[in-house]
Amino acid sequence: MPKISIIIITYNREEFIKEAIDSVLFQSFKDWQLIIIDDGSDDKTKELVKEYLNIGLNIKYVRNEKRLGISRARNLALSMCESKYIAVLDSDDLWCDSEKLQKQIDFLEKNKEYALVGTNAIFINNRGVFIKKSNVKLADYNIRKSILIRNQFFHSSVIFRNNIFKILRGYDESLKIGEDYDLFLRIGNKHKFANIKDCCIKYRVHNNSICVSDRICASRDTQNIIKKYRTYYPNYFFAFIKSYLRIFLAYLSKFLSY
Repeated sequence: MPKISIIIITYNREEFIKEAIDSVLFQSFKDWQLIIIDDGSDDKTKELVKEYLNIGLNIKYVRNEKRLGISRARNLALSMCESKYIAVLDSDDLWCDSEKLQKQIDFLEKNKEYALVGTNAIFINNRGVFIKKSNVKLADYNIRKSILIRNQFFHSSVIFRNNIFKILRGYDESLKIGEDYDLFLRIGNKHKFANIKDCCIKYRVHNNSICVSDRICASRDTQNIIKKYRTYYPNYFFAFIKSYLRIFLAYLSKFLSY
């Protein structure tokens, strides 16, 4: 059994999926299994992934004939994982540091009290052009002080322990948006987490990734997640005010678009 399972959930990402898979292949750490869940794509995703299946790599591809939605698809992939560690890579992002997996596995092997470790990120646009670098908090204490105000983890950067995930029973399938944020906060309830300072991923910012109505729903869901964990993390008041302003600005944007 490989030491780490990598999960990619994809839907109609034919323009990005090969770049994501290639970034896994370029990792120096080779003891991995890649699980790709295609949640009902109707583009060329299936054909592109099949090119990799034909060359004998440790890749498992599952295509859902009926869409499950992101949280259920993630849990399906994770139910197939028996490795010690799990890494996540969203199909429109990519890993840009060939030592990413090695660095994070080394950290978790040396620090048994930590359940999850992420990294910094480089923001890119649809064409892969550099936008900026992130500056997330690194230490557990500082992450806890900030995580309600702003999520301190990029989903495509994290590695976590599989046994912890099984205890937590995966992603909350009732959430359409923010299922990763909710999972991080649940992990942090009982375990320590960290980020390494290196920018190991490229995080893609889409020009038209979310409409106004979806932005309102996302802001509300984020606020509900913040409320849910208000007794577990500090700075709830500031986080709530920020989430309220985000909802207000989303409604203002909707009003101005009329």
